[in-house]
Amino acid sequence: MKNYKRPTAWFLIMLIALSFLLPATAPVYASSLTDSLKSTISNQINGASEASSGTSFINILLGLLMGKVLGNMTIPQDPGNIDSPSKITNSQKELIGFYAEWWGTDTSSFNSLSKNTDVIKTIAPFWTTLEEDATVSDRGGNDHDSVVKFAHQNNVSVLLLVNNAKKTGDISPIHKILNSPSLRTNAINNLEAYIKKYNLDGINVDFEMVDAQDRDNLSSFMEELSLRLKPQGYIISIDVFPKQDESNDVSIAYDYAQLAKYADKIMIMTYDNHGTWSKAGPIADINWVENNLKYALKFIPKNKVYIGIAAYGYDWSSKGVESLENGAIMNLVQQFNSSVVFDKTSKSPYFDYTGADGISHQVWYENSESLKYKLDLVNKYDIAGAAMWKLGEEDPNSWKTLKTVFSRK
Repeated sequence: MKNYKRPTAWFLIMLIALSFLLPATAPVYASSLTDSLKSTISNQINGASEASSGTSFINILLGLLMGKVLGNMTIPQDPGNIDSPSKITNSQKELIGFYAEWWGTDTSSFNSLSKNTDVIKTIAPFWTTLEEDATVSDRGGNDHDSVVKFAHQNNVSVLLLVNNAKKTGDISPIHKILNSPSLRTNAINNLEAYIKKYNLDGINVDFEMVDAQDRDNLSSFMEELSLRLKPQGYIISIDVFPKQDESNDVSIAYDYAQLAKYADKIMIMTYDNHGTWSKAGPIADINWVENNLKYALKFIPKNKVYIGIAAYGYDWSSKGVESLENGAIMNLVQQFNSSVVFDKTSKSPYFDYTGADGISHQVWYENSESLKYKLDLVNKYDIAGAAMWKLGEEDPNSWKTLKTVFSRK
């Protein structure tokens, strides 16, 4: 080493030693500085500079020192970039699993939950029905306490799914409740008691076929429910019928803009595009799903919007329409050696078969392939997530696809 380099080397050694005594505050924009340092060192190693090896070594040490010094400087962030929706990562998207037990020993939803707690963030168990007199009836099923305990142990939130009693007379039960301030209060009292009894995290209101005349009453109910439960830290959510305008009687009652004021999460039930009331067709035509989503986003903030995704299918024949879970659908494919066709327009699978009785059937359903297109919409429109009906009915291969968007690990 030449004599003039010795003082420089000692000076650098002292500076480096001093840098390690600086407080190790977590740097802001550290990744940017690290990237710059990597670039500088790479250029030196690859001979980008014509300086001697000694000079290169000095530059690298100076770069490391500057990184240490600058890393301890507080650099103010641009407020416009804080919590920007464009910064949302996939891990922040939420998958909600609707959870149902159709009989006492039905564990299909629990089995699906227990295998996929690394993807599912919230479940909405279908445990209660709001009766005509505003009382809450328990639908039975497996031990609620055990389900809630398991969910909470795995950091999964639990929202009570409550539906409305079916119409049997001229006036629907839900109309009687929504149209009466005193019955609305009684209903909220009973729902609050149920949530607290089972240590739940909130509620998922699933009132369907609500009369168009109850549009304002439904909004009032959600406002009153919110005022009661939100201050206590409970989550308020609601399932709404999809729509592309305000002309459809079955969806008029859902005032998207008003409901968005009171609900934390709004699940758009973007399935049953075709069903028991229609001819055979896709369960959730991708174009139909997207158009419904676009309309909802005109009124609801995207961080509250969840699209509904189906895990089932329908079998149409002259005998009627039957709802089938994925396992039963795959059994039909195998039993009748059916060729599954993937419809390119709707992005949905279907197949035909002829039963042993000679009757022709057509089955449309959802699988892991059709699911990909729905999840593309979650990212394209940067919405909060998706809600699947229901856990236990899905294509097992769907979880690989779901994990790409909703992984919690």
